[in-house]
Amino acid sequence: MLSDPLCQENYSVSFVDWSCETTLAPEPASSRAARHLVADWCIHQGLVGDVVDTLLLLTAEVVTNAVIHGRSDVVLRLGRHGSRVRVGVGDENSRVPVRREADPDALDGRGMALVEALADAHGVEVRPTGKTVWFDVATHRAPVRAVRASA
Repeated sequence: MLSDPLCQENYSVSFVDWSCETTLAPEPASSRAARHLVADWCIHQGLVGDVVDTLLLLTAEVVTNAVIHGRSDVVLRLGRHGSRVRVGVGDENSRVPVRREADPDALDGRGMALVEALADAHGVEVRPTGKTVWFDVATHRAPVRAVRASA
C-alpha cells in the first residue's frame, strides 16, 4: 500500500529532473488531457510500445484519483531518471492514497492496485501543502553515456 513508508523507496520525487510540468483543472477531462500530454512527451523522448501504454494507463489512474480525492488543481510532472520514466501527480490534499479491495462488479477502485502491479517503483511524498504520488516505469533503454576504456 502507498500508505506504507516502505513503498516510498530510498529516493523522493524531488530528485528527478522534471522535463515537463503542467497544471490541470480538478475536473474529469483532466485525465484525458494528461494522457495526451504524456503521449506527446513519449514521442518527443523516442519512447514506443508497451512502456507508453503503461505510462498512459497509470497516469490516467493517478490523475483521476487526484481529481476525485484531491479536490484541487493537479500538477503533472514527467521526467527521466536513468532508464526509468517518472510521473508525479500532485494535489493540495495531504491524505495519502490507500489501495482498497475493489468489488469485482465495481467500475472504479482499482487505480492504486494497478500502480502497484505495473510500476517498477512508486510512492508518495507528503508536504505541508499537499502530496505528490509518483511512479516509475522502466524504459529498458539506458541513458546515453560516454564509455570509459578499462585500465
